[in-house]
Amino acid sequence: MRKFVLVLVVLSMIIAGLGIAKDTVVINLQAEPSRLNPIIYQDTETSMVLESIYAPLLDLTEDGDFTTEGAVTERFTISDDGLVYTFYIKQGIKFHNGDPLTARDVKFSYESFMDPDLGSPHNRYYAGIEEIVLVDDYTLEIHLKELDIAFLTLARLRGAVMPKDYIESVGWDEYERHPIGAGPYKFVRRVPAQSIELKRFEDYFGENAKIENVVFRYYPEMSTAIMAIRAGQVDFIGELPTDEFNALKRTAGDDLNFGTYERFEDHRVVFNKRPGEPFADVLVRQAVNYAIDRSEIIALTRPGMATPAVGRVPTFHPAHAADAPAYEVDLDKARELLIEAGYPDGFKTQIFAPSNHRERVLEVQQIQRQLARIGIEAEVVAVEWGTYLDVTADGEAPMFRERWSASAPEPISFIESWHSESSWNPIFGTYYNEEVDRLVDLIRVTIDTEERWELYREVQRIAMEDAVCVPLYYPLVGEAYNKDLYIPEDLWNPFKRPISAVHRWEWR
Repeated sequence: MRKFVLVLVVLSMIIAGLGIAKDTVVINLQAEPSRLNPIIYQDTETSMVLESIYAPLLDLTEDGDFTTEGAVTERFTISDDGLVYTFYIKQGIKFHNGDPLTARDVKFSYESFMDPDLGSPHNRYYAGIEEIVLVDDYTLEIHLKELDIAFLTLARLRGAVMPKDYIESVGWDEYERHPIGAGPYKFVRRVPAQSIELKRFEDYFGENAKIENVVFRYYPEMSTAIMAIRAGQVDFIGELPTDEFNALKRTAGDDLNFGTYERFEDHRVVFNKRPGEPFADVLVRQAVNYAIDRSEIIALTRPGMATPAVGRVPTFHPAHAADAPAYEVDLDKARELLIEAGYPDGFKTQIFAPSNHRERVLEVQQIQRQLARIGIEAEVVAVEWGTYLDVTADGEAPMFRERWSASAPEPISFIESWHSESSWNPIFGTYYNEEVDRLVDLIRVTIDTEERWELYREVQRIAMEDAVCVPLYYPLVGEAYNKDLYIPEDLWNPFKRPISAVHRWEWR
């Protein structure tokens, strides 16, 4: 017996000395993903999960350029007139169920986004497609109705090539319950209100994931997530609130690693501009812009971790409109505009925010106080994430606090929702300006890059003169992770954020 115990002790010492390789990484999500369906989802949390399950048609470099590395496309060509895109698909790629990935699946994926019966909110991105031609099993041509310089940015399948035969066999509902892609991780299971589990796909066509299992665990309360990462129950928390990020850096010492990067996104307040709403009047929207103090909001929730927004495209991008109307705080001007609009005593309204994002709730509470200075009584309505998506999509929110992460490298989706025919237009407040429509259409056919950047800037100048929204800030994102977890440096940038390539993470 003593010999047996001694052997166990020795083995324990050897194992402790050598260390045991971890095979799981646990990632925090601030909300439960909505629907694991690439053509339907609209939220960031779902995107964070699906990026590990699917293989993209094209990927992005850290500089925001297109690349075929890590993508299903071997190469692609564009015709001289810009109307025909030919994709040559890599051979030997398998979906998670073992089916081969071919050009048929790419064609099916495009047609699913385009199918009005499936109700994708992203279908406008594919509206410019005239036809999709299968040349052979691994080659397809996409013919456009007209030149569209933003086609690849908006219509590169949102990173999702889907399996035609499997979906046609089980149906969309079952597919959403058990999604199958060709990415580095395969779906294992979803525990409602708790977690989503993925496992390394051993037949992945690229470099195999270094960590075998990924668990996305929901911690709607950030304080709970922070306790979990301190206790070693969570290994990565993305997009920490600034105060929590700074406090954790001060107190964690060497127990955690930290990283920051700029995001290709903006934060803003959206108006419901439908007829009959106070915000249908540009004078009211301008008054609100003059009343909101962005510097106060940044000082409250993101000190040192945000830049006041002017227009929508972030400052690091050449399409940023530094000279767009910025609406410096002027309460007297705001009150004059309300009087001119017929609201001398102000009015009552509501502003919505997702309750699971504490920073956003704090910000709309601050906005509530700021609007009270000019007589607008704004009720703060904080609702859970799913309800927030429904209410804003249905046009029930007079105002709501929104974040938009844009596709890259072309910043078209920042302004595309302002086009009157955009599928996003009804969601983001119903805006119509004939000149904005013309310029957005012109952007899509302007090949010269510098000319196109100036068109972006002009669209933002016009839209901000119309006070179409209240730009708040461009964020610097802070994230915390286990000290033994290695995340490559090239992932800390606006176009290749850490969560976009979990398969490249590894335990030291």
